[in-house]
Amino acid sequence: MLETKYLYLALNIFTISVPLIRGFEHRIQFVKSFKHLLPAVAIVGAVFLIWDIWFTANGIWGFTPEYLTGINIVNLPLEEWLFFITVPIACVFIYRVLNFFWPTPFITPKSALSINMFLAFFALAIAVMHVGKWYTFVNFGLLALYLVYIQYFAKPTWLPHFYRAYLVALIPFFIVNGILTGSGLETQVVWYNDDHNLGIRMLTIPFEDTFYGMLLVMGVVDLYERFSKNAYHKN
Repeated sequence: MLETKYLYLALNIFTISVPLIRGFEHRIQFVKSFKHLLPAVAIVGAVFLIWDIWFTANGIWGFTPEYLTGINIVNLPLEEWLFFITVPIACVFIYRVLNFFWPTPFITPKSALSINMFLAFFALAIAVMHVGKWYTFVNFGLLALYLVYIQYFAKPTWLPHFYRAYLVALIPFFIVNGILTGSGLETQVVWYNDDHNLGIRMLTIPFEDTFYGMLLVMGVVDLYERFSKNAYHKN
């Protein structure tokens, strides 16, 4: 069933299906947030696409044609472009739903800052120790810089809500990304050159992917909340 050229496209549709189906629900009104969300997705997605194009061109990762429709844009499959739309939208939907039904997260602001600082040091240490492993180095290096920016410069009020939502989002992440990286398949939809990563897999998923997703979604939430003008302390 999974061995089809429409697999990656189907995973994108699956990812975006619930936000689109439930987005008109009158209490959450998720679709009304698109005027703030879509620009955030476009800006962050553009950065990640440049990164993606460069890594693909240099063989750091790539795609198996048997699972793709064959439509390519600037050396990337159409499905990969859609990934940077469907995944952030789905994650922000989770973020919005949790904020609506449970406005007070179990993570306190102080705990969120502690988590943020720990992750910043953790990411920086991994990046410094793995210069030359390009996925590891770039991924954790950018994450460390962004977390420091969040910690000391942005100082958003949404940080506890973000970490709660990302923990929940890891459940569908492991399902979708697990399939993309080969779970239940003869080979991988997205393959990785292990010369440029740690070689640690969570089932089939590279360790780096969890933090790649964190950087992607945090960037979108940051801009989304900025455009919504309701997230930051006023100095």
